[in-house]
Amino acid sequence: GRVEVSLLLPMSMLTALLLPAASYVLQRAGPPLLRSPPVRGFAAARGARPAMAEAAEEKRATADVIPGMVAMEASPATVRAPGCPSCEVEWVAKSKDVEGTEAERLAALRGSDMAAYIGEIWEYGQHMNDTQRQELALTPDMECRRFVIDASTPPTPLMEAVYNATMVRVPYEQACYVCGPEQAMLLRTLVAIARPRQALDIGCFTGYASSAIVDALPRSAQLTCLEVEPTWTGLASELLEGRAASFETGPAIETLRRFEEEGRRFDFVSLDAKKPMHGEYYNASLRLLRPGGVLVMFGMLLFPTVEDQQAMEALHEVLPNDTRVSTAQLPVGCGIQLIVKTEEVDPAAPPLHYASQRADGSVGGLASQPPADGDAAQLERTRFELELELAAIDRLVQADGVPLGGAAATGPGTEALSSAGLVALAAARRQAAEPPAEEAQP
Repeated sequence: GRVEVSLLLPMSMLTALLLPAASYVLQRAGPPLLRSPPVRGFAAARGARPAMAEAAEEKRATADVIPGMVAMEASPATVRAPGCPSCEVEWVAKSKDVEGTEAERLAALRGSDMAAYIGEIWEYGQHMNDTQRQELALTPDMECRRFVIDASTPPTPLMEAVYNATMVRVPYEQACYVCGPEQAMLLRTLVAIARPRQALDIGCFTGYASSAIVDALPRSAQLTCLEVEPTWTGLASELLEGRAASFETGPAIETLRRFEEEGRRFDFVSLDAKKPMHGEYYNASLRLLRPGGVLVMFGMLLFPTVEDQQAMEALHEVLPNDTRVSTAQLPVGCGIQLIVKTEEVDPAAPPLHYASQRADGSVGGLASQPPADGDAAQLERTRFELELELAAIDRLVQADGVPLGGAAATGPGTEALSSAGLVALAAARRQAAEPPAEEAQP
């Protein structure tokens, strides 16, 4: 008798056989619409978080890369109540239903129109090739990532709580844009090295990166978080309640201009916002950053849209040639750009102290103040070192006896999507793009 074979097996086999030949033929002879634009970075579905509020009525630019494949529209920002079932589990269960429907559709198409079926396989192959490269990072890369996480200082209970709340209370297709645990651990270390009194997080999302920053600050320091989406600001402020973090909701560029008018000065800036705006955010951040201050930019290697990729590739050209800074790119998570402001820094001069916060906590008008030098600068450094030691003791006491688990072992990027997962993801995008069915007439 005839042996029935699983649908996904012939799909994967056909993809493997068709992609090399079809890619060659289409790149050489196909119409321009079938040719992918040149790619220097990686285009991926994860690794850089979209600005949900600003993109709510825009379709993802994946459609520009894959002819015939309509991308999923951005979902409205949603936060579930504490204690709800995991949104990740819900998303996986939902994707299984979509996957089953898609498998039935493809099976019917295979029996009725083989040419159309092969076209569908080609679309999946292109989707995997052009927009899912991070998902194709197979076992060696996943093992390397786990090794990096295991070799880092474990997350604090605060970092763990914010990460797990994001994965449980935010729908998974949005939560997966949270920065990776290894990025948060690196960010925390960079803050400890920079020793800021005033830190700025542009694009705080649910507050995971913010938790890494605030956990490396002494009690007297302050973190200011900017986010355009009120839903995310609400969740982040809830999760970071009682910590030295304040929140501003609205377009970041307007807030940054206001800070500049107020004469504010920052020692450390984290930037992970809408990628096409990163160039403006970068210049605005440099104007606010003290000489010798540190700027960390996320999303330098992995991009969810073509628009994002073009914007970040422009920065790739600008940053190495910017004489105001010294910079290096690190292939950690979605890619991190480490930037130190060298403008107005004299390496031969004695260490200076640029005040970003007064003893009473006020911050306005300090950008125009000259730096302290000599004994005054040394006194400020000594005071800050003592405060850091006290903060380290506080963190040790808070973490004592608190079991950790979640951020170091699970979440986006610790496992590559299977071929079935890619089918489900693409099917969900196609399903979301279809016009809603008209309600039946009574």
